[in-house]
Amino acid sequence: MKHLYRNVFSGALFASLMGSPSLGLTQPVQPPSPAEAQAALNPAPTHFTHAQLDQMLAPIALYPDQLLTQLLMAATFPQQVVDAGKWLQDGNNAALKGDDLVAALQPLSWDPSVKSLAAFPQIIVMMNDHLGWTEALGTAFANQQVETMARVQFLRDRAVASGQLKSTPQLAIRQDEGEIVIEPVDPSMVYVPVYNPAQAYGDWPDSDAPPVYIPPPPDFYSGEVGAGIGFSVGFGVIAPLWGWSHPDWRHHEVAVDPQRFHRITTTSNNPNSQTIIQNNTWHRTGPVVLVPSGQRPSPAPVAGSPPPAGTVRPSVAAQPLIRQGPAPGAITTMPPPHAGEPPHPGPSGQVPPPTGGEPPHPPPPGAGASAPPPHPAEMPPPPPHAGEPPHPIETPPPPHGGEPPHSAPPTPPPPHPAEAPPPHPHAAEPPHGGEPPHGGEPPHAGPPPAPHPQPPPPPHPQPSTQPPPKKPPPKPGEEQNPPQQH
Repeated sequence: MKHLYRNVFSGALFASLMGSPSLGLTQPVQPPSPAEAQAALNPAPTHFTHAQLDQMLAPIALYPDQLLTQLLMAATFPQQVVDAGKWLQDGNNAALKGDDLVAALQPLSWDPSVKSLAAFPQIIVMMNDHLGWTEALGTAFANQQVETMARVQFLRDRAVASGQLKSTPQLAIRQDEGEIVIEPVDPSMVYVPVYNPAQAYGDWPDSDAPPVYIPPPPDFYSGEVGAGIGFSVGFGVIAPLWGWSHPDWRHHEVAVDPQRFHRITTTSNNPNSQTIIQNNTWHRTGPVVLVPSGQRPSPAPVAGSPPPAGTVRPSVAAQPLIRQGPAPGAITTMPPPHAGEPPHPGPSGQVPPPTGGEPPHPPPPGAGASAPPPHPAEMPPPPPHAGEPPHPIETPPPPHGGEPPHSAPPTPPPPHPAEAPPPHPHAAEPPHGGEPPHGGEPPHAGPPPAPHPQPPPPPHPQPSTQPPPKKPPPKPGEEQNPPQQH
């Protein structure tokens, strides 16, 4: 029996050690990419409130759908936006139009969203002049895409309710299952709305986070920005750079045509794009890398006059830092538990199931579950085999040879307190070895039932506390069994 306990216990211990995350084989961890390493050294805001999202989205929420999504995606690549701004400062590049512009952009390792904005050079200038706002916008879209797209619809609803957002000869405004869609009236020409956010959305919902106002860049809009919505100069559509993406407002995703997307920038041109197209939708896979101080363009000169009443400058939207944590998009792992330590709870607060071969950890006391199995050295003696009489706890010495037998069978004295076996489990005590307690049932005089098989080795039920049954007195003329000689 001792060999059986030793073998079973050794097997359970071996399985537990091999199933432990700290001792088992682990998958190799890939080193971080240069962008992820740089983002870790330059942590950015990881979360914005709805009021802050409304604040930074206010100057662009009324842009045509396709232009808006291109701008949001490009903002997640602020370094490429800076590079595009420098590229467009070359007069030869700025003069390119149509297919010539597409051919010149093809070998560059920029994201398709950045290349598409090259057809709107004033938008690139605006994003460079207010780079802090661009980085905050890209961080918000990379980390809070669902919330960002939902807040765009929130602002559009307010603009419609205020009477400012309505169809014009330049833009068509329509409802699509409760979502507001903004599209160019002429498919070959795009006009960008110019407006004062403090008036376009009616009463601003949060006075502590007033909307951002971005003055129109040069050669973009002529005239004063009044109470209504004006429009920029027209931008001719360049087919390869337009129409490859559009917002899916109901699912808060950006739908993409994969073939047209990869035709603009191939994987070989941009191996570290940190974006993937999965199920025809755009997904950001890496953190937003802020532009180092030595490569940042000079900020736009501050106008002498303050921004319109009820608005703030773009630099305000780049300042709020709500929660500092790991770099956006970085993969974080929890340390493996030490040997003998219960596993760490997951994000939902649930403890993961044990790995293969590892016995489940016992629940905490008072949880209503069975108590942990006893140590093999502390296990009670094994129960008698089927058909054997129960082992007596303690009996008086048999009569010595030559002494007459007693007139009555001996009655065993009560066991000493130090030698008394543990009592049978009561209904209120947790059962031993996973066996359900027998509430109110008296203990059996016969051999106890064998415990159910259960890893690790099942403990045996405690021996009965009831003394062996008394023998009836001998009948007249009947002899008792002679005592055994030792």
